[in-house]
Amino acid sequence: MARVWTCGFELQSVTPGVEIQTVTGTPTISTTIRRAGAAALRINPAAATQYVEQQLDSGTVKRTFHRLYLRVTTLPSADVTVYGIGQSGYFPGLLRLTTTGTLVLRDGFTSTNIGTTSAPLVTGRWYRVELDYTDTAGPAGSVTGAFRAYIDGALFSDTLCSNINGWSRIRIGAQNAVSTDFHVDDVAVNDVAGTVQNALPGPGNVVHLRPDSAGDANGFATAVGGTAGAANNHTRVAEVTPDDATSYVETTAAGTTTIDDYNLSSPATAGIGADDTITLVHVCGRIGSTAATAATLVYRLKAQAAGTTSESASVSVALAGWATNKAAAPYVPQLTSYADPQTGAAWTRAALDAAQIGVRTNVSQATIRRVSALWALVEYVPRTVIALPTVTETNTAQALVPTHIPAGIPVGLLQDDFTDDTVDPAKWPETYGGCTETGGRATVPCTLGYAAYSSAKAYSLVGTQASCRLYPAAADGAVGEAWSQLLVTTTTLGTDAMIEVNTAAGELHAALRTAPDYADPGFVSLPYDPVAHAWVRIIEAAGQLRWQTAPDGATWTTRRTEMTPAWASETSLQVQLIAHRDAGGPNEAQFDDFNVLPASATLPTVAETASAQPLTAHKTLLLPTVAETGSAQPLTGHKAVPVPTATETGSVRLLTGQKTGSLAPVGESSAAQSLTGTKSRPLPALGESNTAQTLTGHRETSLPTVQEALTARFLTPHKAPELPAASETASARPLTATKAAQLPRTAAQDAPQPLTAAKTPPLPRASEIDTVQPLTPAGGLPTVYETATARPLTAHKALTLPTAYETSSARPLSPTKARPLAAVGATATVQAFIGRKGRALLTVHETSTARPFTHGTPSDPVEVDYEVGQPFTTWTAGQPHANWETGQPW
Repeated sequence: MARVWTCGFELQSVTPGVEIQTVTGTPTISTTIRRAGAAALRINPAAATQYVEQQLDSGTVKRTFHRLYLRVTTLPSADVTVYGIGQSGYFPGLLRLTTTGTLVLRDGFTSTNIGTTSAPLVTGRWYRVELDYTDTAGPAGSVTGAFRAYIDGALFSDTLCSNINGWSRIRIGAQNAVSTDFHVDDVAVNDVAGTVQNALPGPGNVVHLRPDSAGDANGFATAVGGTAGAANNHTRVAEVTPDDATSYVETTAAGTTTIDDYNLSSPATAGIGADDTITLVHVCGRIGSTAATAATLVYRLKAQAAGTTSESASVSVALAGWATNKAAAPYVPQLTSYADPQTGAAWTRAALDAAQIGVRTNVSQATIRRVSALWALVEYVPRTVIALPTVTETNTAQALVPTHIPAGIPVGLLQDDFTDDTVDPAKWPETYGGCTETGGRATVPCTLGYAAYSSAKAYSLVGTQASCRLYPAAADGAVGEAWSQLLVTTTTLGTDAMIEVNTAAGELHAALRTAPDYADPGFVSLPYDPVAHAWVRIIEAAGQLRWQTAPDGATWTTRRTEMTPAWASETSLQVQLIAHRDAGGPNEAQFDDFNVLPASATLPTVAETASAQPLTAHKTLLLPTVAETGSAQPLTGHKAVPVPTATETGSVRLLTGQKTGSLAPVGESSAAQSLTGTKSRPLPALGESNTAQTLTGHRETSLPTVQEALTARFLTPHKAPELPAASETASARPLTATKAAQLPRTAAQDAPQPLTAAKTPPLPRASEIDTVQPLTPAGGLPTVYETATARPLTAHKALTLPTAYETSSARPLSPTKARPLAAVGATATVQAFIGRKGRALLTVHETSTARPFTHGTPSDPVEVDYEVGQPFTTWTAGQPHANWETGQPW
């Protein structure tokens, strides 16, 4: 069945058998203090019992879920049971209101309170109270079942209670003799059947929509009272409290298709908003007959004229009189619709506005069938809308908090990084005690008096948090108290939640206090750690309130957990950043980044909810597409954490989280380019390596074809001696330990050798030197200058190059050359080839090891200076060859 019964006391009657089956004492209907709709039940006994009772089942072992909205005006003179779950004469599952305003579960079989007591209720405020009771089989009271209680969706007690062994009834009101005054409204009971409304009912407002005009059919021919004519049948079934025999419609004694349909009154007038969620629609009626003989009808519902009609099963109306919904108990609704029968989608206010309800006689019977009242009971959940102001972009970060704060804003939307050196009057309108904002922090005097940054009384704590960086005031002569505190307080002095550091005692405290004496039996005290407790937070989620600390505002450790107090959902909570001492001082406490997470903070998991939620503290405006610019851009208003000035370092730095723009592809340029504003990290200094480095992906430009010229060109710094043809490889070749290319031995010549084909001017003879020159090291490359002597190939040429031809102009450096050469200036005269730049070399083969010149032996050929054709004279047999350029050993 899912939803078993719903009652908003909208029939405005406490007559037994009308809206409530039985009544004890003198409960009344209130039309002034109510939630939704037009009425509520008032319980106001004077040292007496006063309650109503409704039978909802015939005695079934099952799990049921219950909801009532409770508003206490005057606390009871003694603890009193306000809601009972059971059967006739036996109610084991009880909800009790104490003299202090707390709620507690009670086992009616053992007459003992069970489970955990709630926080005190605030008088004059509506609370949604829900109960989850599991009945079990066996003799009543012989076994136990689960019994849980919730306030405004937050669990406050989870325990076991004696069984019923056949649930059938509920009681509402003062079930033992007390003096008190409270109201109950919008009651709902579910069981576990079906696929919807088979758990806690959740929030809901209950209203009645009544017939206001003729629908598609007006077949109930006989009418008593009201306006004449069948088309006016709606006037006989629309009264607020059914008047039974005074006005009604009835059928003739025969017929199977007699139908009366009616249009409904405006759902907007009843309080249903255009975007509100419609939970369900019951079609209910006050029905009867002239005798307790067979008489039935069905209830009807459709979302539009001539639309798809949903009908109940056959309902007995066989009684000589009147009953609600059907002829015999249990008197529960016989037609419940969770979706629009026309579309199968959820009901909307627009669909309700066009809906029709009605009745039909479904069997040919001799007994007359009567209807005195008909109504659509609608349960809906109002959509919560918080209007935010228009947001414009500024050059400074702005919090998404309205200047005028409406009641019930989640405290997580109150944000301040305290960087503008002004106490914001919109965020902290009730600040007192000489607080200032200096150095990017909130500064609160810590004196023998009290001072605090203080918000408006306009916030709620459910599903949100209050956090900040705390710099506590020093003890500085305090005897027992020098505390700096994050406080979330109610309008009831002494009822609050706080987390504080008391430097006089060297302790961190987490408290959940209750008026009038700030009582807290679960008070938590820990040794204060200025590192681990640098950040503090009070956070509510999933029915639990947690006190947490963090060293960095990102890694939170829970220091205390309690069930969420009922006051957390109040819409008038206040936040204070407060300080006080009992001696010494004065000095100050400082607070920073209130509800502003550091860049490294992890956002909590977001769960989908059934209703629209306001933007929480970590939801900001979407960033626009980022384009690269030639200069650094300032942070826009929605960037809450400023980026420090970047300086070049000698080592690579990790990219931080706030750098969001990717760099465009970088092409090779012939000139060094300056770093643009979006390039956020410097490269480390490049050192020459003795091992080949992998070619990176930025090599994009191939070398152009080199044309041969007919005249000799000066050797520019980047023009090396002509290399033999090189084959291209797919991978870089490693550097060898020494110079990779070994020169062939030279034979003696008697005459100078001519220039090669491309070099036409004759070269002068090279002069012989008397000292051998050493080989250059195999390591890093020195700066290269043109010299008067030819220099050997150094080890840094790791990749073979293709065949090169001389051109008439210098070519740019290729990507594989790691260091630029010094600039070369032109000269006015032709320069002669010098040193060993005298003739073309023979084909050179690369080897992986350096090859030394052999020692002189009789069998060795005589080596000659190929420049002059004369034997070397600077070496002797058995000794290492000398460098002919320097005279030093190789």
